[in-house]
Amino acid sequence: MRILVLLCCFVFLTAFTCDNEPIDDDFDLTQDNTTTLIGTWKLTSWISSSPVDINNDGVTSTDLLTEFDCYNNETIVFNADGTGISQSTSYADITLELVVGTTDSYEYSVDCIQEIDNFLFNWEQSINNVTVTDEFNDIYNFTLNQQNQLSILIPEGFFAANEDFSVTTTQDLTFIYTKQ
Repeated sequence: MRILVLLCCFVFLTAFTCDNEPIDDDFDLTQDNTTTLIGTWKLTSWISSSPVDINNDGVTSTDLLTEFDCYNNETIVFNADGTGISQSTSYADITLELVVGTTDSYEYSVDCIQEIDNFLFNWEQSINNVTVTDEFNDIYNFTLNQQNQLSILIPEGFFAANEDFSVTTTQDLTFIYTKQ
């Protein structure tokens, strides 16, 4: 049994209503942090709610980007005028097979598909909350911390199923971008 799951860095801009997830509770709420947001941010982690072994090396990880080599150059650029662009340069074509004799162990195969997709957006910042409104008028909430990281929670952002959907796995993902 195999399925195809497309996981794209820009999925949060086109397919999900997202909630923000703070990644630093000690953020200085009195500081105007707008200038720290302006610039280029690179996708550096996909944190899943449970560890996964996508590369089948026997080691599980909650950072799915350490499990395969796709999404190496995904960026978000915040401009000083309140506009920005998100660029996706690849996506993962992930197939899943249930390990024989188990009900929740999977073997994965990953193909990285190269692409260039750009998404325009407008943004506003209020302390450590960043609101992004994409070109389709969808709104997404990011959290900014003092370690120069942006995060956004994608509920059920990782979903895989076999062809007839009798076997599925779903996990929340937190995308983390680091300022370059």
